[in-house]
Amino acid sequence: MTTTNITSEELWNFPCDYSVKVFGKTCDELHATVRTIVERYTDEIHPDSITTKQSSKGGYVSITLKIIATSRAQLDSINQDLQDCKLVAYVL
Repeated sequence: MTTTNITSEELWNFPCDYSVKVFGKTCDELHATVRTIVERYTDEIHPDSITTKQSSKGGYVSITLKIIATSRAQLDSINQDLQDCKLVAYVL
């Protein structure tokens, strides 16, 4: 039996399309803050690559940003910074 050591870089096949999805309480600052965090690690995100959806009661919002991911380290950095943001409740 032969085992193959596949790195996360090979598994993901970078660069690739990737969606960053964030949930947070509805507030004026959330959208701009999330975009700023993600753009620290990517090119400027075109507005057509960002979608938002309000919860049924309007208290929460989900924001999805479509990016070109270039490495696992980039995704890990984005994820960590978003998790550290007090405006963000969840990151998927």
